[in-house]
Amino acid sequence: MTVTEMLNEAADTFDQRAKVYGESHKKTGYVLETLFRGTAINLDSPDALNRFNILLIIVGKLNRYVANFNTGGHEDSLIDIAVYTQMLRELHQNEMENK
Repeated sequence: MTVTEMLNEAADTFDQRAKVYGESHKKTGYVLETLFRGTAINLDSPDALNRFNILLIIVGKLNRYVANFNTGGHEDSLIDIAVYTQMLRELHQNEMENK
């Protein structure tokens, strides 16, 4: 495939996902602002950054589910959330053990 073909394929994928998820990717910042309002968040270690990254993914999955709430939700997002919460739990446990 040429670069142009790959970019066209990516644009098609974006358009398909936008029909399902809307602009849910634009809501994550607002959700995080609300969750962390008044809290100093320290992302000063790889472990903290890993936990924060998974939290970002979970919020994104919740946004996708909400975007489809009136049509029954988005089951794949629920499955993904279950997996990511357990990944976050593992990181949390490891961090608590290392303190």
